Amino acid sequence: MHVFHDLNEFPADVHGTVATLGNFDGVHLGHRKIFRALREEAAALGGNALVVTFFPHPLKVLAPERAPRCLVPLEERIRLIQACGIPFILCLPFTRELADLSPRQFVEEVLVARLGIKKVLVGQDFRFGKGRQGDIALLREMGRTLGFSLRVIQPLQYRGQQVSSTRVRQLIEQGRVRESADLLGRHYGIAGTVIRGDGRGRTLGFPTANIETPAELLPPQGVYAVLASLEGEPIPGVANLGTKPTFPGKPFSIEAYLFDFDQDIYGKRLRMDFVERIREERKFPSVDALVRQMEIDVRAARELLKEEASKPSMACGHC
Repeated sequence: MHVFHDLNEFPADVHGTVATLGNFDGVHLGHRKIFRALREEAAALGGNALVVTFFPHPLKVLAPERAPRCLVPLEERIRLIQACGIPFILCLPFTRELADLSPRQFVEEVLVARLGIKKVLVGQDFRFGKGRQGDIALLREMGRTLGFSLRVIQPLQYRGQQVSSTRVRQLIEQGRVRESADLLGRHYGIAGTVIRGDGRGRTLGFPTANIETPAELLPPQGVYAVLASLEGEPIPGVANLGTKPTFPGKPFSIEAYLFDFDQDIYGKRLRMDFVERIREERKFPSVDALVRQMEIDVRAARELLKEEASKPSMACGHC
């Protein structure tokens, strides 16, 4: 599989590409539907399947105040796309120069001259070029002139709603992580480095791993049943996101109590997938009351994760 981070890196001798273009943030089930169609079309035409994605998100360049928080970092987006069996990925840097290309310039100079497009697959709302002036009608018209064809992929529906990155983002922001998993095809997760905390969890009988993460999007403060992963080893647990209001003056932190686990993992990379929100974070009248609630939370998380383990495994990002 080949990943390119600049248009000039794309091999000049690769022609007959069958491509799809988009941000593909989160690589949810709707995106994976497009990737399946892309592989099928490339096989039928004897072409090379290519995903063109943009980084950073166009709004971070054009209107930063309206830019969404990304569901996954670029590296994970690439990994998830590769897991769908896509042989060529172009991470096209989104710059003001690119944004200033007219729709016709974008098609002629990027898609045709540089990428050798044979067929393009896009969603029904696809827009491109300066000011998002280009649409499917223009793309179809230019295809007839320049020798490529077009296929429009209808959006995936789930329980009467369109599967989209925006909808996934909304669910996560509301703490509805189990519902977001239905649209992603996997649990939403974050990754980060285990750092030293204040050690209070250990004194309470619940030693925790404190995680520092560059993730842009976090679920709301509260307690969650989680599935952590350390160097590929899955570890069930319960996590708290918040400021620990029982102990005033504490900064926001992400702490995970990993079940039946006692290793020194400071400085290591830990991934944490959110399975279900157990409760909101709240202040307790005493430390004893907090400990009793933590015991309840751990029992609830164990039961939830036991049920989760009995279900058919999620696709983990594979198409």
